[in-house]
Amino acid sequence: MNLVRLGYIASAVVIVLLLLAPQISPHIGLDISIITEVILFAMAAMSVNVMFGYTGLPLFGSAALFGLGTYGVSLSIKYLHAGLVVSILIGVLLALFGTLLISWFLLRRRGIYFGLLTIAFGQIFYFVAYRMNDVTGGEDGMTFRRPPFQLGNFSFTFHDTSLYYLSLLIFLLTLLAFWYLTKSPFGHTLVSIKQNEVRVRHLGLNSDSFVLVALLVAGAYAGLAGALYATSILFTFPLELDWHQSGDFFLMTVLGGAGTLWGPLLGAFIYVIGKEVISTITPAWEIFLGGIFIACVIGFPRGILGSIISALAARNAVERGDAPEAEPAGISA
Repeated sequence: MNLVRLGYIASAVVIVLLLLAPQISPHIGLDISIITEVILFAMAAMSVNVMFGYTGLPLFGSAALFGLGTYGVSLSIKYLHAGLVVSILIGVLLALFGTLLISWFLLRRRGIYFGLLTIAFGQIFYFVAYRMNDVTGGEDGMTFRRPPFQLGNFSFTFHDTSLYYLSLLIFLLTLLAFWYLTKSPFGHTLVSIKQNEVRVRHLGLNSDSFVLVALLVAGAYAGLAGALYATSILFTFPLELDWHQSGDFFLMTVLGGAGTLWGPLLGAFIYVIGKEVISTITPAWEIFLGGIFIACVIGFPRGILGSIISALAARNAVERGDAPEAEPAGISA
């Protein structure tokens, strides 16, 4: 079968399953809030995918931007009494502001130094939230009530299922925007920067400008995911900014397949569901989950989805007797 057509079919199947998740999840012993966490973590992992999967820069501190989104929501609701939409927008804007704040330093470094700087700034944000007890609640975090959505005289209160569908709608829209971005000339330039930034500069393009825009896109994705996550669990705490959380997002991306469209979702699904299932069996769930990750990395060096796509492309090329065709739209971007 043509890989492009297969990609669209697989994408349609995944979307249908996501739409039916509230009906399916009770039959497999999962609360719908767990599935909400999967898609929001996948959205956060997309920020890593933009920078690492396409631009080739390791965003090790993505949780800093994710956490700024969570604190933007909680602080605006608690102190400004903002509504649902306004608080989410404030969370995204705070993440974008944090991205701009650190971008001046990040643009001067590449490779592992870029990644280490993102961790360092993430830990700065973490300790600020940890120490500001009077504002953020410090180590104990802060709880808040989810405000209703209001439009004129219309008011609607989101519960678990309706919040899932809201998160799913936003996730699919951001996924569509991500697909369009990576297929655009801008996306192709990011891939060129990953492959050979010196050549991009010799062509007269300012690679720093492209990296800056990619950083802002990554910050928007992470901030939006964090804002929605805060409205889902109604709680914000400093560990959402910590480097451990950043490692989880990076692992999800690499596990599912960096540089693919659906890879972050697959990685988030394996991580979140694996954690929920294994933790009910043994308190040493992290050891077993780590073993699963090691096995997946060894068995799928390009990530699960990336390795499958490469294998299918190679097989089709052998059958046709020519070079492998491009990765299918809808599966890989």
